[in-house]
Amino acid sequence: MRPHRWARALVALATVAFAGGCGQDDQEARRSTTPSRETRADLALTGRLNTDKPGCSAAVGVNGEVVWAGARGVASLETKAPLTAATVFDIGSVSKQFTATAVLLLAQSGALTLKDRLSDHVDGLPAWAGQVSVAQLVHHTSGIPDYIELLQAQGHSLRGRTTQEQAVRAVAGTKTLRFQPGSRFEYSNSNYLLLAQIVQHASGTALPRYLKEHVFTPLGLDMVMEPVTHIPAKAISYSGTNVDDSRWEQVGDGGVQTAPSELVRWADNYRTGKVGGPALLTAQLADPVPSNLGPNMDYAAGIVLADDGTILHAGSWAGFRSAFEIRPDRRTAFAVTCNSADHDPLAITADLRGIWS
Repeated sequence: MRPHRWARALVALATVAFAGGCGQDDQEARRSTTPSRETRADLALTGRLNTDKPGCSAAVGVNGEVVWAGARGVASLETKAPLTAATVFDIGSVSKQFTATAVLLLAQSGALTLKDRLSDHVDGLPAWAGQVSVAQLVHHTSGIPDYIELLQAQGHSLRGRTTQEQAVRAVAGTKTLRFQPGSRFEYSNSNYLLLAQIVQHASGTALPRYLKEHVFTPLGLDMVMEPVTHIPAKAISYSGTNVDDSRWEQVGDGGVQTAPSELVRWADNYRTGKVGGPALLTAQLADPVPSNLGPNMDYAAGIVLADDGTILHAGSWAGFRSAFEIRPDRRTAFAVTCNSADHDPLAITADLRGIWS
C-alpha cells in the first residue's frame, strides 16, 4: 500500500473523531468507517517502510495468541525476496531475557544460587571474579567492561569471525573492574556472555541446548540461540544498502534467531508461568536496579521494568534492530524486528501500542 492509503485512513479517523451525535445510525456509521485495528497496524508499517528496501516485521499478541502480524520490505536486496511474518531475524539483546531465564531456572533447581561468585563457575579469570556475584551479572552491576569493545580494541571487526572463547579470553585480560561490583549500573554485554558460561558449568549443557530443552521446546517456540547458523528463512541485515551481517559467534548477550510472532507467544509466559511457574515469574522481576536506559527504567532479569509495570527491551546487532514490549496487565505484547539499521522498531512499537491501548 502507498502513502495515500495512509492519508485516507487518517481522514477516516478524523471523520469518526469529529462526527456529532450518538444515535444508533451514527454508531453504525462509525463502525463502518473506522479502520479495524488490523488495518491500522498494516498502515503503521506501510506509512514508514518501502516494499523494495530492507524493512520490518511486527506482531501483536494477546494472551499468547497472535492477533496481528505484518511485514513490509525485502529480506534480501539481492534476491528481492519479501519479508513475511515468518521471516527470522537476529533479535540482539532482546535475547538476554532468555539467558536470565535459564539462570533463574537453574537457581530454582538448586544447581546454582544468585549469590554464587563468578569464580565458582568460570575458571581462568582474574581475582576480581571472586568479588562478582551471579546476581550482579544479571543486573549489569558487575563493573566488567564490554567484551565487544575489548575485541574491537584488539582489531576485530564485526564482519570477521570471533568465538565465545575469544570473547571470554578478552574479558580475562581485564586487570581491573570499572567500578566496585554492586555499586552502580552499567550495561555490559560481558555480563551475559559470562552467564552463558555459568549456565554451561551449572547444567553441564551449553546455553543454546539448555534453552531448547527447557524453554523453547516446552513452549512450542520456533527459536534457536545460534547467531551464525544457516537458517533459510533468515533476513539479511543492512546498513543503508551495504550488507551488515556479523560472523561473531557469542551467545548469552544475544544470539536468538526468531520472528516477532514467536516473541509475542513467549511473552505470555510472563503471565502464565507455564515454564518455571510462579517462582520464575517472581524471580524475573525481583530486585530490579535503577538503570540509565530511560526515565524511571529499572533493570530486572534480562529485561527493563518501567515504573508502570511495562516490561520491555530493545536489541541492536549489526544491521538488525528489534523491540519487545509487554503491557502492565501482561496480556498484550508487541514485537518488532527490522533488517536495516535505518529503521526504528521502537517507533513502530509505539504505533502498535496506541492501536491496542
